[in-house]
Amino acid sequence: MLTPEQPPEARHAVLLLLRAVIQGQGERLGPLRAFFFKVIRDYQPSNEDLSDRLEVFKALTENGKDITYLEEDIAGFVLLWMDIGLTADFLHVLVNLVKFNSCYLDQNVSVMVQKICLLCNRTTASTDIEMALQVLDAVVCYNCLPSDSLTVFIITLCRTVNVKEFCESCWKVRECVGTHLGHSAIYTMCRIMEERAYMEDSPLLRGAVFFVGMALWGAHRLPALKNTPTLVLPSFYKAMWCANEMVSYEIVLSITRLIKKYGKELQVVTWDILLGIIERLLQQIQSIGSAELKSIVFELLTTVEELYEQNGFHGSSDKFFSLVEKCADKRPDASVLTLISYRAQSIQPAKDGWIQNLHRLMEKFFRNESRGVIRIKVLHILSFVLSTNRQLYEEELIEVVVVPQLSGIAEDRDLAVRRQATQLLVDLAESCSTHHFTSLLDIIQRVASRSLVCPGPLEVSERDPTAESPMEDVRTAIRGLLEILQSKLYSLPASHASRVYELLIGHLQLHYKSKYSSAVACSIRLQVFDFLLMMRTDSLHRLGFLSKDGVLRFSPYCHCDMGEPEKRGSEKKPAGSVSPPAGSPAPSSPPPSIRTACLPYSPAFNVLLQCLKMETDWKVLKLVLDKMPWTLQYKVLLLSSPCSIDQLCSTLCSMVTDRLISERLKKTPDGFSRTDVQLAVVPVLTAITSYHNYLEQARQRELVQCLEAGLIYRCAKQCVVALTMCTVEMPDIMIKLLPALIVKLTHISATVAMASPMLEFLSTLVRLPHLYAYFVAEQYVSVFAISLPYTNPSKFNQYIVSLAHHVISMWFIRCRLTFRKDFVQYITKGLRSNALMPFDDTQDTQSSFRARSTSLNERPKSLRAAKMAKAHQQQQASMAAGVAASTGSPVKELRDLSAFRSRSISVSEHAVRR
Repeated sequence: MLTPEQPPEARHAVLLLLRAVIQGQGERLGPLRAFFFKVIRDYQPSNEDLSDRLEVFKALTENGKDITYLEEDIAGFVLLWMDIGLTADFLHVLVNLVKFNSCYLDQNVSVMVQKICLLCNRTTASTDIEMALQVLDAVVCYNCLPSDSLTVFIITLCRTVNVKEFCESCWKVRECVGTHLGHSAIYTMCRIMEERAYMEDSPLLRGAVFFVGMALWGAHRLPALKNTPTLVLPSFYKAMWCANEMVSYEIVLSITRLIKKYGKELQVVTWDILLGIIERLLQQIQSIGSAELKSIVFELLTTVEELYEQNGFHGSSDKFFSLVEKCADKRPDASVLTLISYRAQSIQPAKDGWIQNLHRLMEKFFRNESRGVIRIKVLHILSFVLSTNRQLYEEELIEVVVVPQLSGIAEDRDLAVRRQATQLLVDLAESCSTHHFTSLLDIIQRVASRSLVCPGPLEVSERDPTAESPMEDVRTAIRGLLEILQSKLYSLPASHASRVYELLIGHLQLHYKSKYSSAVACSIRLQVFDFLLMMRTDSLHRLGFLSKDGVLRFSPYCHCDMGEPEKRGSEKKPAGSVSPPAGSPAPSSPPPSIRTACLPYSPAFNVLLQCLKMETDWKVLKLVLDKMPWTLQYKVLLLSSPCSIDQLCSTLCSMVTDRLISERLKKTPDGFSRTDVQLAVVPVLTAITSYHNYLEQARQRELVQCLEAGLIYRCAKQCVVALTMCTVEMPDIMIKLLPALIVKLTHISATVAMASPMLEFLSTLVRLPHLYAYFVAEQYVSVFAISLPYTNPSKFNQYIVSLAHHVISMWFIRCRLTFRKDFVQYITKGLRSNALMPFDDTQDTQSSFRARSTSLNERPKSLRAAKMAKAHQQQQASMAAGVAASTGSPVKELRDLSAFRSRSISVSEHAVRR
């Protein structure tokens, strides 16, 4: 029934019967097993009914586990069946055959392996491949893999491992690498990577790289293998001859794993090979253009950099950082900073061509770089190199590196870079004494000349207080110029200080020409004016500056004028005459000297005048007005150059009388008014009175009238003090204006604030008899009217009261004899109403004599107050009696008044001591 002539149904029925017999009688079949096996083996046609025949074979051998009576023929049957029916079911049976009967298959293992490898390489059925891998695993584990099959076996694994679902299965078959064939397997894979025949087979190369890397240094490395990375990495390098993204990606993963696990143990030779691989990878990412490959290669570079920072990198640092530099534009900031730090180590005089290396570093990472943090790092390195090598190589560094690289810094778009570069130039220029100083100053000048116009409706610092203004670099430049000037004043050549001084003045002039009003601009003006108003000079015309700690040093090289003080003093014009336009006579100039320089104050003075006329920021104007009186004390400073004091006086007077000046000023405090400006201006006018010889008579008159106008404002106290100075300094003008002024002073209320300046004014005036020689009774009455209210002890302290009595007595003595009789009643009435009446009305209240706090009890206080009140009444009575008696003979009058003065002073001193 099994002959080929029979119908297929008959053959199928026989095969089913045989399987049933085997399954039912298998234990008692004995030699019949061989007969049944022969039926299956010799079945014709041999390529038909394979599944039914295989089921009979599986039943006969218990799925390949029992081959009793079949031992001699089983190997041939396997080979025969592999040619006609190599299916997943047969491969499953074959796995058991290899596991349980491998000794009967030894002679044919090589052929079996080749056929199975061929199946893996050709089929796409995942089940077949899975079972084939199991057969190969069984062959490796339960049999000895023939060496002649090793190559095809390795190739199959390397290709199959690229399939995601078989990757784990392929790795399980790796046991061959751990057997006696392990080193041969590694050698075979390295040979595959090196042979040009396989250069185009990217899956094969990738699998070889994977297995070698995982076996030698992977997570499940095989300790039995003694191959070092140095032996296999050259094969990796050769596998990259044909640029393939898949192979390169696997190589990067493998060597990254190696460096992370064993990087600190790798030797120089190994690192040399690794760096060669990295170099080839960097070349490939340029041609392949894969974003994933580029990302993983850069991560590899980062891994090596981290190892370098941990001092675990034992390769060539120069070669590695050369690789990093090639792709620096694509590396993160931290990587480039590490590169720059390494390059900086070789920038020192001991290295050949170190200045050229510095120039190249600046060219690549400053001029051609856009990232601010990297450019600032390079500037720090440049600053360090300059600070350490300035003494010997300053000129060469400035000429080759600094000027070429930083000449265009004013146009740079990065604010932080501009600030840092400007500060570097300032630090360098401060100690530079060669002709290169001019070049450095030119660059700083271009930065300082940048526009200070607010970029929007609100400046950045006003919109966000924590934000940095885009004009901070200008402030850095000006602050640096101030530091340079302070330093250059005391060093040679002196022309450097003169140049910086001119730049500062020119910058301030630019402010008012362009009407800069931003916060940074105001801050700059504040600093420069503060500096200029600290300028001082000595009798030798040497310039000096008052430092913040109060130390005043004068420069041996810089002076405010070449003239001689003696000649200047003799050329002063007499009081009341018209001053020349220059404001002071032109001094004779000695021959010019290269060791000295003239810094005339007139340019600074003119800018100060511009400030007074045009300044809109109250803080700046207040600073100038507050410090100008101190500057005016140094007359040599102003009079040694054409400073127009007359124009200054005119400007200040107009500020006092200008009703709209408060509208011009901005950024004023709450409650600001015109009076605040007047309070700041009057002290300057007071200081100007000492320059009366340099004021025209009309200007002197304007000054006094301006002060008179200020008597009705809150600045009245300062105006009275200024008028006191005018009486001393400008008597020719005051003699005409005093009568009206005295009358105006009577309109000022007697307050504590006005007491001292009013009485001191009258006390000073009484000692200048030529000024009031033509006073009439009205003026004398005005003097007494001013003084009498200040004799009230309940309102004023003892000093004021005593000074008021002194002023009254002195003016009474100095007035004409014909007037005295008429003044007696007026003075005595005033004394009674101001000095005596308060004691009658306020016996139980505290007066200014009892205002002092003590630790005594209440009873001694009352007693002391009563005694003082009694002494004061005696003083007033004595004074009234003296005034009444003064209408007698002149000799008796003078004697009585002298006695009265002695008694009043004694009583006052006694009261003060009490």
